[in-house]
Amino acid sequence: MLNSNKISEIKIILEGLLKDVDNLSENEMVSHIKWEEILMSASMISHKLNTLRIEQERNFMKRYLLREEASQLTQSVSEIKRAISELRINISASELPKAYTQSAHVQDKQLFEPEPPKSVPVVDEEIDYDFLMNNTSAKEEQGQLPSWMRDMPGPAVSDLHMAVTLNDKLYFIKELFKGDEDQFRLSIQRLNEMNSLKEALEYTRAAFPEWDEDSDPVYRFYILLRRRYNG
Repeated sequence: MLNSNKISEIKIILEGLLKDVDNLSENEMVSHIKWEEILMSASMISHKLNTLRIEQERNFMKRYLLREEASQLTQSVSEIKRAISELRINISASELPKAYTQSAHVQDKQLFEPEPPKSVPVVDEEIDYDFLMNNTSAKEEQGQLPSWMRDMPGPAVSDLHMAVTLNDKLYFIKELFKGDEDQFRLSIQRLNEMNSLKEALEYTRAAFPEWDEDSDPVYRFYILLRRRYNG
């Protein structure tokens, strides 16, 4: 399944783009800034769709390779079981020679039976081999970066005020700043004056510790910061 957050973000950007395009017929003169917003939204949609396509191809290859490995492991397990079965048959069919010992001091010959052969440990055929099917490294999963750090941020911007569209502004105020437009404006101004992405992240994490960095609103906000600082 493709990333639902990315699909949701594409829908939001697309809705805003369609509204902006509809407004073009109502305005005799469209500002340069508005043209930049429209072109930037179209570029972001194209980039994110391409990212989803690459993600789909990567997932397909993972599933294909997993099926191939599963088939090979199943074949190997079958060969192990067959070898165990043949070993059991060979052990059951083998005959061990009987040993006879005659004592010089005893008139009657006595038959001494050899010690019974030690039992050969047999591997339980019902062992669960599911653990062999797991080819994912736990260490890799733990070290995975959040999606807003892995994805391409889009074209660089020099001013956050110019980069935030009206739709983004309303979305951020509602989802991240609890409806406080002044807090949003002051935060954007403060972030715009910082010198690095590290500094900006330290500020937001300290000022807004309740933000969920796996959520869609924070993803979009941090992608915007990466565009500002070329992260």
